Amino acid sequence: MLNFKTSVFISTFFVFLLEGLFHFNIGNNGLSRFKFPNSSELFKIIIILAIFSTINAYISKFIFDYNEKNKV
Repeated sequence: MLNFKTSVFISTFFVFLLEGLFHFNIGNNGLSRFKFPNSSELFKIIIILAIFSTINAYISKFIFDYNEKNKV
């Protein structure tokens, strides 16, 4: 079973990777066709997503723990 932070990281990473690929294609060709970025661009996208997915996982865990601690 995955822990909470890992689950949030994985779901955030893959959902926003898909979203990032769509944005990449919209910027390049107006989404008239779908193509993957070259390896350098894909690497940059993956690094940025990994950083922000990690941040999101820690923030989500903090909020979850805070709510659990303050339940009435």
